[in-house]
Formats: sequence, structure tokens, C-alpha cells
Amino acid sequence: QAVVSTQSTGEQKRLQEEARLEAEAVAAKRAEMERRETELALELEQIEKQLEETRTIAVKAKEKPVVLPPPIQRQATYPSLPTDPAPAPQQPAVSPASLTSFNDAYTSPVLASAPPAQMQIISDTGPLPAVDRSTKPAAPVIDRSLKPTNLAASDMFADMMTQDSQRSVIVPSSLPDKFLSVCLDNTQKNIETCGILAAKLTANNFTITHVILPKQRGTPDSCQTLAEEELFEYQDKLDLITVGWIHTHPTQSAFLSSVDLHTHCSYQLMLKEAIAIVCAPKHNSTGIFALTDPHGVESVSRCTKSGFHPHPTIPPLFEDCKHVKMDSNLTAQVIDLR
Repeated sequence: QAVVSTQSTGEQKRLQEEARLEAEAVAAKRAEMERRETELALELEQIEKQLEETRTIAVKAKEKPVVLPPPIQRQATYPSLPTDPAPAPQQPAVSPASLTSFNDAYTSPVLASAPPAQMQIISDTGPLPAVDRSTKPAAPVIDRSLKPTNLAASDMFADMMTQDSQRSVIVPSSLPDKFLSVCLDNTQKNIETCGILAAKLTANNFTITHVILPKQRGTPDSCQTLAEEELFEYQDKLDLITVGWIHTHPTQSAFLSSVDLHTHCSYQLMLKEAIAIVCAPKHNSTGIFALTDPHGVESVSRCTKSGFHPHPTIPPLFEDCKHVKMDSNLTAQVIDLR
């Protein structure tokens, strides 16, 4: 009986110890979940602030330009000649000697007898004489056969003439593979990686020349940039234009999640040609997307929800880009600021 009692007591202690360890594990897991919820709340708050700033910029950009008043039309102050002037009375001939100076003209006995109202003295400080504008010079003859006849045939000219036309974004064909090679370490850990697509404006088209990876913090389903001032400084140094972003889906296919839709909306509100490249190495696929315009842009910009949440899919909110051209002869630099 003593042996059985000892074994029973040991079994109870073992069970109590296992229960204690299990309770500690549950408490640690609960604490980890609470910490993660706090981090997500802070991240969502930052995203909402960025979206609000983007909306403010977009509203200011859409404001009508200030219309300046037309210039004041100043009327000429020069006196005009009468349309049918009365004939001037006959004046006695004046000898050349009496025109040697203005003083002589006033004191000349010949001119003194003429009515003073009829005397016209031209001074370099007086009003300019009126000019008869009724006779206009003949228009020059222009040979119209020498004018260009097919200006609209130039794509660049046609784009410049159409203000609402969408400019092309030229992407080097090797860009996704270069980006994935830099992100390999994160991808193997199932952590997302993001970068900024920077371009030059050439011949009214955007050509991507750089992919810039800023300092960032990633999770299996999200990525947040940090120290963005370094990114802006680098772009400003090379006079680069932001034309979108690129990120990985380590465990998912290539698509735009609800968080991705809100992130890309800010890019597309600032530049309607902005694109989002999604690389899904697990599925060996890459997608280049943009919000549908106007439906997708308006729907996402009006949405006030944050985090992962459902959106209506009909009509679609995003689509494959039609204004992107892949070029195998070009290459892009991958700049890692992490």
C-alpha cells in the first residue's frame, strides 16, 4: 500500500507539473497574440494616416486651376485725324531762312499773320502722329504644299495632343528575376519583401531604370517600409519618378489582396500609370496589375476599412496592365537600402 501511495503521489505531481507547463504555454501564446494585435493596430493606424495624406494630395491635385483675369486693354491716347478734315487755308510761302529754328518760326512776320490754331509744330516729346490704317499690307502667299501631311502618325505627337491618354510603362524583362534573387533570403523564411519602381520619363513614356528596396519590416502576408526619407533622398539625387511598387507573395499566388488594393490606390491616385508587380515564386508566376479606372480607383478610395477585409469582385477592382511593355534589351539596377 505504501508503494502504491508513493506512485499515486508521484503521478499527481507529474500531472500537476504538466498542467502548470501547459498553462504557462497558453499564457505565453496569449501574450504573443496580444502583442501581435497591438503591432497590427499600429500598422493599420499608419496606413490610414498615409491614405488620408494621399486623399488630401489627390483632392488638391483635382482642384481647378486659378483663372487669371484677362489683361487690361489700354486704349490709345493718341489723337486721331478727322475722317473728313477741312482743307487748311492757304499759307504764304515761307522762305528757308525762317525755318532755321522754332524761335525764328514764332517770330517770323510771315507766320505771325497766320492763325495760330492752324500752326502744327512736330515735337519729339509730343503725341505721335496718327497713322492711316485703312490700307493694310497684302497677306503673304504661303505654299501649303510644303506643310507636313501626317503629323498624327507619330505616336509621341498623338500622345502629346491627347491630355487624357495613358503613357506606356516600359519594364525590363529581367527585372522580376533580379528582384527575386535579392529577396531569396526572406522568401525562404516566408517573409514578404517590397521595393519601389523608379523610372525616367523619355519620349513621353516611363522607362523603369531602378528598383529600390528601402528599410522594411515584413511578415508572411504584409510588408511595411521604414526610414522612407532615405528612399526619397536617393530618388531625388538621380531625378527618378516613382511609377509603382513590387513585392513578393512567398506562399500565395500573384494577385492584389485587400491591403495591396489600398496600398496601390495611393500610388495610382498620384500617377494614373502606376503599376503593381506581384512575384509568386512558389507558383512560378508574376503579375503586373493596376486598379480599374474609374470603378476600382473610386471604390477603393472610398473604402474606410483597414487590414484584410473582403471587397466586391464584380465588376473587378483590378486588372492586368494594358499599358506595360516588356523590353528584353533593357536592364534595371536593384538598389538595396536595407
